[in-house]
Amino acid sequence: MLQQLPKEIDPFRFANNGRKLEGELALANMPRLADSLNDKTGLVTVSMQFDVDPTGTPNMQGHFETTLLLTCERCMQQLEHPVEIDTWLGLVKHAKLAESLAEQYEPWVVEDNQLVDPATVVEDELILALPLVPKHDYDCLPAEAWFSGDEEVEETPEVKPESPFAVLSALKSKK
Repeated sequence: MLQQLPKEIDPFRFANNGRKLEGELALANMPRLADSLNDKTGLVTVSMQFDVDPTGTPNMQGHFETTLLLTCERCMQQLEHPVEIDTWLGLVKHAKLAESLAEQYEPWVVEDNQLVDPATVVEDELILALPLVPKHDYDCLPAEAWFSGDEEVEETPEVKPESPFAVLSALKSKK
């Protein structure tokens, strides 16, 4: 079993010291994510490596793994959605500095001397990994959900649309 992560860290200090955090976070302690879950039980395995790259940019390379229990939008039953996220965040002190980050980084804006909860970053990444429409990858609805057993499916005869030139043809034949 992995350790629990600290509640507050100084990411810039962690980057300057090349610190690594590994542990687990409970999904139940992520209120913004919990609204999208069918079941809030479960843990996220977290690995965060803080460092400073050769250009002097403090950064955090993260790896997060869990299985989110969502509600399928088709059948309204529980859906297991495995998630494995690799992210690379560049630490900046102001939103304006985010534009100057190298392409490989996503910005993580942290004000001067601000302590942050690493769970917030993990929660943000998990929210971004949620599918737009959660649904099983197979036909999860039985045929009865589409048609009741008593109804017969009526086949409608194919109707050809009337040509817009039919009116002109009728006028030409009246001459």
